[in-house]
Amino acid sequence: MEKRGKAEMWKLKLCHCCLLLLALLQTTTPSSAQNTSTTISPVSTIMNSSPNPAPVAYITSPADVTLAEGQLAVFRCGVSTVSPNLTFTYYGKQDTYNLTCPYSYVEPVPQTLYGSCEMKAGESLAVWTLSAASFFDNGTRVVCHQLNNPNAPAAMLYVYKKGTNYTTLIVCTIGGFTVTVLVFGLLYCVLQRSERFQKCFGGEETEDDLSTIVTKD
Repeated sequence: MEKRGKAEMWKLKLCHCCLLLLALLQTTTPSSAQNTSTTISPVSTIMNSSPNPAPVAYITSPADVTLAEGQLAVFRCGVSTVSPNLTFTYYGKQDTYNLTCPYSYVEPVPQTLYGSCEMKAGESLAVWTLSAASFFDNGTRVVCHQLNNPNAPAAMLYVYKKGTNYTTLIVCTIGGFTVTVLVFGLLYCVLQRSERFQKCFGGEETEDDLSTIVTKD
């Protein structure tokens, strides 16, 4: 009987020890989970703080156009098809018009103005075409925009009246020639009245010749 009592006592002690171990395991498990969560969170922060991709460069930038009245004016702006979206804005004297590519969305424009989009050779191209430029269109400006791209290349339209260049050239030529003639004429008159000028060009010789003629007579 005594042996059985001792065995039961040992069993109770073992059960008590097992219960204590389980309680300790339960208390340590959440802390380990918290540690794992804290180690994972910096990784996610690093992933979110990755640098933004560099903006795509313009393949075709708009260029200034100079022409006479009635001629055709064309402006182009193009980007890579990797990021084909762009807006080509036409700032006229009266209104502003936007051309959105590659969807070829164009706002209502005058009859002489035409906007189009093209996709070729890996380029998304926006084109503004002014069929008959007038002197009123002088100073028109176009600007190319792309989302998330700080660069916005621009260009200007310069229109001059027909015959203006030739008329200016002729007037300048005639004016320069007239001024040159007047300057040389005034210079000649001043030098002709100068005694030194007469001496340099044989003034004394003429007086000697006259004196000799008078003595001979």
